[in-house]
Amino acid sequence: MNLSGLFKINRKRATFVLLLYFVYAITGTIDFYLFQFAVNALGAGNLSEYIKWQVFEFIPAFLGIIILPLATYLFNQQIQDYIDKLRSKMVSHFYAENDLNVAQMQNNLQNNLDILTIDYALPWIDIVSNFLIILLSVGALFNLDWTFVLLTGILVLINLYLPKVMQKKTSQASTQVAQNNGSFLTVIGDWISGLNELRRYHAVSILNRELAKYGEQLEKSKVHQTKTRTFSNTVNGFGNTIGQLSIAFLAGILFLLGQIKIGTVLAATSFAYSIFSAVSAITVAMVKLKSTKTINENTQKIIAGVEKDKSSSAELISQIEVKNLVLKYDHSPEIAYPNFTINKGEKILLTGDSGTGKSTLLKAILGEIKPYRGEIIYKNDAGDQITPDLKQIGYLAQDPKLFPGTIADNIVMFHHELFTKVPQLLNKVQLEADVMRFPAGVETVVDLDQDNLSGGQRQKVILAREEVFDNNFVLMDEATSAIDSKATKKIIEYLVSTDKTIVLIAHNLQPEIQQLFDKNIYLVNNQEGKK
Repeated sequence: MNLSGLFKINRKRATFVLLLYFVYAITGTIDFYLFQFAVNALGAGNLSEYIKWQVFEFIPAFLGIIILPLATYLFNQQIQDYIDKLRSKMVSHFYAENDLNVAQMQNNLQNNLDILTIDYALPWIDIVSNFLIILLSVGALFNLDWTFVLLTGILVLINLYLPKVMQKKTSQASTQVAQNNGSFLTVIGDWISGLNELRRYHAVSILNRELAKYGEQLEKSKVHQTKTRTFSNTVNGFGNTIGQLSIAFLAGILFLLGQIKIGTVLAATSFAYSIFSAVSAITVAMVKLKSTKTINENTQKIIAGVEKDKSSSAELISQIEVKNLVLKYDHSPEIAYPNFTINKGEKILLTGDSGTGKSTLLKAILGEIKPYRGEIIYKNDAGDQITPDLKQIGYLAQDPKLFPGTIADNIVMFHHELFTKVPQLLNKVQLEADVMRFPAGVETVVDLDQDNLSGGQRQKVILAREEVFDNNFVLMDEATSAIDSKATKKIIEYLVSTDKTIVLIAHNLQPEIQQLFDKNIYLVNNQEGKK
């Protein structure tokens, strides 16, 4: 987030907001300036003159009451439009890069943007509006007596220096809150995702302990942040008070020397209050701005833009060769694979014992896991090695992921122009009969909380989704495991009849279904077995 971007999101509105705050500063200055004449008229016993100046004071004061809420409302609109733009860029980054877990994304999209709104965007208008108040008030003081301006200038410089005293500590406190919030969200995601397992083994005490531990860390960092800011505000308030008292003292001396009238004394005191309150507001705003430095830098890195991989080829994959491949996760044993080739149009069944790395192999082909040793070679129709765009490979994971929306939405992934393809695919993936049982058919809303679709129905929706987008190369990880054997047979018969290249992980398929595949790669203790 930066000031230039905040202004550019809507230049006309931003300019109008600045104009409104300028007019608001003028109304306050005029109000205080006219105050001296009302007091002097009162002191002289001139009632009609006093009433006249009171009426004149009322006009700018009334305008200020109208202008300030309007300016605040429009500036908040400006901020929210800018936040929406930043959030959109951040989502685009997460979508393309997939470099953070869900909890970290939540922290960046919600907590960090909230911090930047409160401690970066809003303080800027405090700085601008209060600077205008200081500028106009100093001009008014100069008109009253030039010595006020000299003393005010010295005291203002001292007050503006005060934020540097606490700058580092407030920045560290804000950063710590953001980090602990991210850790807390990560822990929630990690533990709640396994809630059923915790219930099964009566491990609620462990859940409470872990959430309490990270929750306590978050609360402590928030308390520390409040403590740091309170002390910083106290330091600023002390400077503000000294400034006001100094101007009031000077005004009293000038009055006793007969150089100014009592109305001028009170006006000068009012201007002093206005100036040093504005200085205090600016110093508090500056502390907030500085405290967001680390968070802002992190946000800027995220929204800097996603570099496109220009080395990727637009050519379709015709062949994949797995050669001397070894994969390895951190703190886990190596998984070695046999050498094999996947040719264009082949239907390959990948089977084997548990723990032999079947799902891991698919993730490696998708580029989600880098080879520990060996390589995966992608070739085009001419047999030349290419660096492919791996997004052209379709992938059906073990756990079907559905989204809030209708069955049709989930099939076409919210691309409404593809809805016309849905009816013809329902029978191919054996989903037609299931859909007919729902009163709303394909317009049935998927209820993620109530699980109104069975596991098999969810897998059929995912299969239909894959067919709608018609990838030529498809990896399927237990894509029919929850579907009954009769429907599974019909689905696989359809799939092998297409010209797609298919690699399917499956267990316990009937022999007649296994024979439909061109190749069966069987993994046993890192050794190849082919049938």
